[in-house]
Amino acid sequence: MSEIRSLAGEDEGRIYEAFMAAFADYSVPVSWSRADFDEANARRGFDKAISLGAYEGRRIVGFVLNGSGTWGGEKAAYDLGTGVLPEARGGGLSGAIAAELVRFLPGLGFRRYVLEVIRDNLPALKTYEKAGFRVTRELECPEGSYADPGIPAPSGLDFVDLPLGHAFPRAMLSSFRDWEPTWQNSDDSVVRMPGSLVALGARLDGRLVGHVVASPKGTIWQLAVARDERGRGIGAALLHELSVRVGPVLRYINVQADDKATLGLLSRCGIRDGVGQYEMTRELQG
Repeated sequence: MSEIRSLAGEDEGRIYEAFMAAFADYSVPVSWSRADFDEANARRGFDKAISLGAYEGRRIVGFVLNGSGTWGGEKAAYDLGTGVLPEARGGGLSGAIAAELVRFLPGLGFRRYVLEVIRDNLPALKTYEKAGFRVTRELECPEGSYADPGIPAPSGLDFVDLPLGHAFPRAMLSSFRDWEPTWQNSDDSVVRMPGSLVALGARLDGRLVGHVVASPKGTIWQLAVARDERGRGIGAALLHELSVRVGPVLRYINVQADDKATLGLLSRCGIRDGVGQYEMTRELQG
């Protein structure tokens, strides 16, 4: 029987090896280098002390990696990745880890637990539902090669590099949004990654009217246009400028599924295929 315990003090190289072994046959291929893994964890606030491993002897055969932060004004944990090695599946280990988490986290002051799951991953979805999680929103993850949609930009529109880290103008940019970015794309995540993002502001007559934040590999974190400037080609201009900076292959993880305007813009720019996810949340009792 596996022993489930905190990953505090565990070597991160061993965690990486277990992660890659567990996701080797995942429905969406995971081919992260160690540097990719470390960067993704840093972005999401990885905390070994609130992460759990299932051990057989010294070997990690299952895990949940968690990030620490706030969500909806509450101290919250976020599931960076839950996995079980193929040879350890079928015995209820995922459910046992999930059950241990909801006992473990409240004692550390956490009041909310957030995760995302691919919509067609029905075994995982059922495991989370049994553990008390509920779907809070549906998400889309479109991707593709940028194609010029032929939408003209307003005369005089120019682009500026936005400051990153704690200088990121989060209060101003939040006024452009109809919905909050998911955990991994949040302003907190942007602040955690000051040296490795492309952050562009669109400026018209000296006023900031839109922005896009993305990784150098073309993964979009945020895209929004001021409400009173929409329908003028600013979003399309931001995507064009981003493609010039990082290359034509773009993907957006995650777009709220009811944001038809953003999804329509992305589709017109050739960014349209991809998986869908659910964001799920569980309230934790102290």
